Amino acid sequence: MSAYPVEVQCCELFPLDPMGKRLCETFPYWWNVITAANETRPQWITNIKHPLRPRVLWQRWNDSNTLVGVRFGSTTTYALIDIDRTSLYHPAVNPCGLTLILAALETIGIVRHVLLQSSSSGGLHLYLPLPHAVPTFGLAQALKQCLEAQGIAIAPGQVETFPNTKAYAVPGTYIEYNAHRLPLQPDSGSCLLDADGNPIGTDLGQFFRHWDSAAVGQDLETLHQAIAVARRNGSKRKRHRIAAVDEWRSDLQIEINEGWTGYGQTNHLLKTIACYGVVFEGLQGEALAEFVQTTAMNAPGYEAYCRHQHEITSRSTLWARAAEKYWWALGSEPQRNTHRFTGDGAENSDVIPINQNQARAEDAKRRIQEAVERLQSSGQFPSDITSRVRLLAQEAHTSTQTLYRYREFWYPDRLNQDNNETPVIAEAVSDPSDVAAKNPNPLKSPKPLQSKKFHTLGGNMKCISLLVPNLATNSSIDQPFSVLVLELKNLDSKAGQFNEKLLLEKPDQKPQLVNDEFRNLSLIHLFLVYIFLNEKFGLALTH
Repeated sequence: MSAYPVEVQCCELFPLDPMGKRLCETFPYWWNVITAANETRPQWITNIKHPLRPRVLWQRWNDSNTLVGVRFGSTTTYALIDIDRTSLYHPAVNPCGLTLILAALETIGIVRHVLLQSSSSGGLHLYLPLPHAVPTFGLAQALKQCLEAQGIAIAPGQVETFPNTKAYAVPGTYIEYNAHRLPLQPDSGSCLLDADGNPIGTDLGQFFRHWDSAAVGQDLETLHQAIAVARRNGSKRKRHRIAAVDEWRSDLQIEINEGWTGYGQTNHLLKTIACYGVVFEGLQGEALAEFVQTTAMNAPGYEAYCRHQHEITSRSTLWARAAEKYWWALGSEPQRNTHRFTGDGAENSDVIPINQNQARAEDAKRRIQEAVERLQSSGQFPSDITSRVRLLAQEAHTSTQTLYRYREFWYPDRLNQDNNETPVIAEAVSDPSDVAAKNPNPLKSPKPLQSKKFHTLGGNMKCISLLVPNLATNSSIDQPFSVLVLELKNLDSKAGQFNEKLLLEKPDQKPQLVNDEFRNLSLIHLFLVYIFLNEKFGLALTH
């Protein structure tokens, strides 16, 4: 950067030599000129003290021991494309490379050129003369976009464009365009080339004759249209990119600055801090982990609501490592595959399909469960549904609709059923071989019982089977049968005493059993007893 440049004035003293004057007129920007000793690998130095005078520039050009180069002003009458000897687009490496570049230039109206060997290294300078001056930055954008549209990579060591698309300067400063060496300096190895790449001389006059011939052949109307389109494209991309980046940065800063406002927010905040550190601070490794920990500990609400203070160092390191694998510093190359999953089921895809709806549902369940556990452990879990919904929505950061979708985690009857009730039918613990023996074909469901009546099967109910011998001799009963006697282990012995004698004294009559015998039985137990008594004896239970 430097102070604002002063454009070359018409009153400048040009060299007496016509070729010297033409050289200075063709390359009229003399601020921040670069110079170097004439070596195989020049070490360029920028003259930042003052602009180089035209006559001094001509003298430096004629000095076989010195190399000199210039930059661009706000307008220009030429452009230059630099192709290194080892570039994929150099004819020695790829015979079709230069042809592709020339074809791309024709799309923006540049149809003529002057080809030079830039130095003894064998690189190429492709000069693009214009008959009239055009905006420098617009031409730079048009060149860049037309080459990239054809898949030509613009990068040092491959293809470089002059003028380049420089960044916008901070108000009060000026960013220079990149500099390039002047053509055909004595003993520099620079020379004119014909269409086949053969040297045809080093005469400066011959160079300008080729220059003038190429300039008048350009399609300026097409070029101006291309420059206008390139400027619009560049403005749209820049505005959209800046707006998106600024919005993202602002969102992250808002979350970090507000800190903790409740429990269950530690992981989210650590992830946000780590993301900011990677993308906008450019941190990595231990520096990133330290940034996450320090920022978190200084955030509001950390001491009041963070329940991971005893392990904040390890948590910060964990999220720092995770963030490095997912995000990358702004302006750098992506560190992961950014292609979205297309859903076409391709086996070779590197992207694992993720069901986003299922992921969001699982996250909502987790937050609801954690909120319920926190409120129950702190004794703040409301008993009425309205207060419970309002508090859970706040603690779990979710909507009322989502809460009712997963009511099994908090609704009173569901919660009590999960925590307190004991099943009527106990789970049978058996050897898997027994199951296989009873059902040799696991793919087929077992056949249902032939009778349509309700049956109680031994081993499945909490009951014992008693053989009643005195009923076996009763003429009204054809064969012995089993009487179900429910186990009342948890009932009071006196109140829960089951009166077997009452059932056996007069089986041919219909005695009534009062509620005292069954007052502590559950409804399902009472229902089973009622069915048995009704079918066998026709007994009824009083209400």
